[in-house]
Amino acid sequence: MRVQTICGVISSLLALAACGGGGAGGSGAGGGAPSNAWPVHPDTGLRVDDSGPVPGLPGWADNPATTEKKELGRALFADPRLSGSGKTVCGNCHFPLVEFQSSGPKDAPDRSYPGISPTLPRNTPSLLNIVYAPMLRWDGAHFTDLYDAMVLPLAEANMNLAPGHPAAEVSVVDVPGAQTALQAKLTTEIPGYVPLFQAAFGEDIQGLSAQAIWRLAGKALAVYIRLAVSRDSAFDRWNAGDDGAMTEAAIRGLSLFRGKAGCASCHSGPLFSDFQFHNIATSPPGTNGIRADEGRFLVTQKEEDRGAFLTPTLRSASQTSPYLHDGSEVSISKVIARKTSAATRALDPNHDVRLDALTDLTAAEVEDIVAFIKALKGADLPLEELSTAPKLP
Repeated sequence: MRVQTICGVISSLLALAACGGGGAGGSGAGGGAPSNAWPVHPDTGLRVDDSGPVPGLPGWADNPATTEKKELGRALFADPRLSGSGKTVCGNCHFPLVEFQSSGPKDAPDRSYPGISPTLPRNTPSLLNIVYAPMLRWDGAHFTDLYDAMVLPLAEANMNLAPGHPAAEVSVVDVPGAQTALQAKLTTEIPGYVPLFQAAFGEDIQGLSAQAIWRLAGKALAVYIRLAVSRDSAFDRWNAGDDGAMTEAAIRGLSLFRGKAGCASCHSGPLFSDFQFHNIATSPPGTNGIRADEGRFLVTQKEEDRGAFLTPTLRSASQTSPYLHDGSEVSISKVIARKTSAATRALDPNHDVRLDALTDLTAAEVEDIVAFIKALKGADLPLEELSTAPKLP
């Protein structure tokens, strides 16, 4: 199955998602509703049908997963020689031990190393579950499919593989330059990769174009990152009928999440994201009318997209602080209070109209929603397969 097909499956699942409650398990369940107020539906075996479990791992017809591809991807992910400075790896910003993110507000581009400035313009999101995502990046720029997305950082300031771009040029994306540089790295400078690509894809990369090698590298990285999945959470067990899997606070939080707080209008479906772009007043215009970050507008040039950013998934979100596109909030409770506050909405006239229906939450209600989001933490990742490659070529 192609990446685009997987994305279509997830998009279809998301289309079933609720937009803020109603029905069994919606806001009508009540603030202190116990598990028996959320009956298991006999046809689905779930209490909340539209937030079912994460699907099984995809199997791509054009890129069947093999051990050889996964190990090649793991090596590419961990090799500092594939950066402009020779000191940076993908794991600098997406560290496997902390849910494939860095835990910092904004990371430094490759050629800043070992300095801490300048920084990249946005917070680095976790890579958990991106194997299912029909859209990536805070503004959706440069996204075609997972294969290209996985190798694109080599063309950005993140890794700066293309020559001639100083660290301060944090918005430059030079794909042709990076493709040429990667071809030289993998075929000549580090010839140990040649047999690894041969074993993984049956291809001698010494005879391939820079574009073809780029694509194969992306495919190997995709096979590697497909194992970084957050599933089997306490919510999933409760949703499948285990009454004791979630606390009463988390159950109350779920009711608020799908009702009064309006979270489910954007954080919907199995991955708790609609993968759309919304303005929740996190980058309001200043007194001069200019925003610190115009968000999706930078891609579409549509006025309605000013200040809009991609809805992040909430699975294992309790483990991926800080939050928002700029990493400006370190706690989930502050994000919730900020999103539902009338004062926040007043900051940005272009805010999503769905925010207008919300009312301020009490501190206790916010904490109940936090308890629910904590219940979305998945089982431990298979770090023995995802950690730094034991031996680079």
